[in-house]
Amino acid sequence: MRSLFFGGVACLMSGSVWAADPSFDCAKAGSSAEVAICGSEDLAALDREMARLYQLAVRDGTLSADRLAELKAFQRGWIKGRDDCWKADQGLEACVATEYGARIAEIRTGYAASRGKKGPSDGPYPYVCDGLDLPLSVVFVNAGTARAVLSSREGTQVLTAGPTGSGVRYEGRDVVFHTKGRDAHLKVGKISMSCRQDDIG
Repeated sequence: MRSLFFGGVACLMSGSVWAADPSFDCAKAGSSAEVAICGSEDLAALDREMARLYQLAVRDGTLSADRLAELKAFQRGWIKGRDDCWKADQGLEACVATEYGARIAEIRTGYAASRGKKGPSDGPYPYVCDGLDLPLSVVFVNAGTARAVLSSREGTQVLTAGPTGSGVRYEGRDVVFHTKGRDAHLKVGKISMSCRQDDIG
């Protein structure tokens, strides 16, 4: 198998109206990440979707006490990581968007209850790609700017939809994932391969 990837202020206001409406109260924004979310409808949409999925997972009555405690602990850790985005080389807003995309994929993948109600995210879907011995897991996020979250045993990358003639072309650092129906084309650096969405179950 080839080794592929992955490389791993106050809220903006107009008068008294916040620029965006996330799941939390912008008047209490306590970090630069929360400030950025309050000033960006794209980030606010990601925040609302992540909060929706998290609540669906938390309210799953079939979770054991240990699994529920783990979910809550991971969420606290994730918030700390998101709030550290001010340190990121890629820039605050890009880092926050990446953190949300990855967390949405984690919750959808790890907690079946989060997939029980239709919303702006979908998946995970397995994609079988030429040259990969294990399927690629893909979560599509259509909260704000369309994104695809690609996960393999080598890591996770959040790609953003860009212009294309047909289908949807998602782009990230040295990675392009171009979907047309159930077919897809994956390019990592100079390596290209054909993929197809696999049947689930």
